Amino acid sequence: MRLSVIVLVGALLAATTAAVPTSAAKPQMTALPVVNVVATADQKFAPDHIVLHVNKRQTLRFTSAGGVHGIVSTALGIPATMIMPGKPVSIAVTPKKAGTYRIPCTIVCGPGHADMALTIQVNP
Repeated sequence: MRLSVIVLVGALLAATTAAVPTSAAKPQMTALPVVNVVATADQKFAPDHIVLHVNKRQTLRFTSAGGVHGIVSTALGIPATMIMPGKPVSIAVTPKKAGTYRIPCTIVCGPGHADMALTIQVNP
């Protein structure tokens, strides 16, 4: 009798579990496309030119290979962000207007600081 009850309960649990589709249990999340940008120790962004598209949300992931750097662009919705070695920073961006945006490093980082800029080309 006891074995019958255990088998019956096990069968009921299996039937209940099988009735719930796995997709209903957890919604599928799609990852945003990621562009990796490195702020180098010799005051450059690598790559120094990237292409995004109007109304397409994308993640920019910044890392520093040396020194502390900064970036900001109100036109692209990039908040003032500090980029430090060992601390990657991800920023979701959805450009609203096509154009070419030059984004200089905002923190004095060395002798090449004045020329350190990331160019973002936003296409329709």
